Amino acid sequence: MKKVIFLISLLFVFSLFAQEAEPEENETEAPVEEAAEAAPAKADNDKITVSKEELAKLVREAVAEEMAKKEAEKKEAETKSEETVTAQAEAKPEEAEKTEEKAEEKKEIHGTEDTNGLIQTSYTKSSIAFIMGDDNLRDNSQYSPKWDIGSRYEYEDFADRVYGYSNNVKSSTKLSLFHEEKGFLPYLTARMSLSFAMYNAVDAMSDKLITSLKEDRSFLEIDFRHPTSHRFNITLYPYNADNIAIGTLRGLRWGGNASVWPQSDSSPVPGFQVLYGYSDFSIYFGFKAHAQSKTDKLSTEIVPKETVYGFFGGLTYNNKPLGLKASLQGAFIDKGDNVNISDSLLKKPGDDTIKSYGIDAYLEYNNGSKFGDPLGINSYSDGTWIRPDYTTDISWRIRGEYLFQNERLQNADYLASAKNKAQPITDDYFAHGAAVDLGFRFKGLRTMFLYSYRDLSFMTFDAPGVNPWTTIPSEAKQTPEHMFTVSADYFVWNFWFGASFGYKIPATYTVKDENGRKNTMVIRERLSTDAVSTAFDRTREMLPTGRNALDIFFVKADIKYQFSDSFTAMLEYSFTRDHNRQRMVAQEDGTYKSESDVIEVMDVHGLMFLVEGRF
Repeated sequence: MKKVIFLISLLFVFSLFAQEAEPEENETEAPVEEAAEAAPAKADNDKITVSKEELAKLVREAVAEEMAKKEAEKKEAETKSEETVTAQAEAKPEEAEKTEEKAEEKKEIHGTEDTNGLIQTSYTKSSIAFIMGDDNLRDNSQYSPKWDIGSRYEYEDFADRVYGYSNNVKSSTKLSLFHEEKGFLPYLTARMSLSFAMYNAVDAMSDKLITSLKEDRSFLEIDFRHPTSHRFNITLYPYNADNIAIGTLRGLRWGGNASVWPQSDSSPVPGFQVLYGYSDFSIYFGFKAHAQSKTDKLSTEIVPKETVYGFFGGLTYNNKPLGLKASLQGAFIDKGDNVNISDSLLKKPGDDTIKSYGIDAYLEYNNGSKFGDPLGINSYSDGTWIRPDYTTDISWRIRGEYLFQNERLQNADYLASAKNKAQPITDDYFAHGAAVDLGFRFKGLRTMFLYSYRDLSFMTFDAPGVNPWTTIPSEAKQTPEHMFTVSADYFVWNFWFGASFGYKIPATYTVKDENGRKNTMVIRERLSTDAVSTAFDRTREMLPTGRNALDIFFVKADIKYQFSDSFTAMLEYSFTRDHNRQRMVAQEDGTYKSESDVIEVMDVHGLMFLVEGRF
């Protein structure tokens, strides 16, 4: 530009000079010959005379050349700029992919379930929860103290158990020393977590608070994740491999805790999982072991030990942009010897070994932003609640799961016909469980519907059996559990307002006594290895002789406010009608006697207030 200004200035000066050098109008032009003859003389004097037109032409050409050069430079700059924009646009998918990877890693650290593959590492955050309330406002017995703070017997509504969260530890604290760092190899990340759960109890003799720490699924993990395709992951659990299990919904999930082994004691259950993933597909293998008593142990009796194993595996497809997830999983668990069967009765040693297996199929489709979890004062066992994403105006979700199980138990019909040996000594114990979950959201309003089916064998699979170690006799009458839940909630200003209704037809087991009178047992929830019902373990209920089981229903209202990502407060009111429930009354001899038709324990009003922090 300076050159252009200089040339224009030069043109102006030379124009003035040319005007001064022009001849007078009355002078006649010299002939061409004279001009040609005069040229040498001018050259001798080192002077050049340029006409106005010639000078203007030269300057115009120089200016035009400079302007053309500037225009070429401008076009070249614009071309480079366009190329840069194009390159950035082409790079956006890769950058977005990397951003998504980082966000996913962050989600994994914070314990959400939106992870590739079937590795169920919890990444539990440290947390502390304060709960004040009363499980049953009308009953002030040992089952439900008056409005107070701290741990108490609770009456969970059945939808919470199936959906996957539980309030069975009130005012709880979890401590997790978690660390994550990049490895020395590209795309490699190392994670480790030393996790504990703190339990509080009141000593019955001294009324003093006793606090204990229990190991809570510590792990070591190596995760290799290529930004575009491959993933390799190995997770090691040195003490507690509860995370190794099959199934998604808590009501159907199987193989997680040590109660799957009937001879379970306080021994650790170590294990590991290995996963390989490519794009949206992944496959995993899991293994864990348990050392248990080989025979039924009585009191402090010393008995031989045996090591039993559990094997797990599965294939999953998880396409997050489509919102589609599907998995097929399987597990085989050796539960050890059946303590009811004497080896002398067996044709072959080991025929009484309880070998169990299960196959689980799961399918989920989420259209729109993430639908999230239902409201409830309860929290997931791994300390997470997936908050709904309200980015899109409309979203909907459908989930379905089916779990099939089988194990060999002592044949109850063999015991009834032992004299003529008409039946084999062991028999198959089949179990089925399934659930369908539907959800629809419009802006801040969500509605949900859940149906689940679990037969009696499924409910008692880990006990194992209604009568431990035996199948269900053919003469017994059994009914499955059917459960329906409808709920809705509305989100505004970081508040959630929710209400739900549930209806359950409970699973039952009915046999007749020697007088022909029927005796019915109601199975409220899946049984573990507890052989009998106690005053505080109300998962099973023996009804008075001749009485039929009645259906159960509940209603619930919730208000939740989230102060931040890690700090939440919630108020919940619930009403449950369960006319199968009896009140256990302590007797002078230390035993308990059941009382029927006590309205205070059949129509249950509960009120709870929760404040919870995670860090």
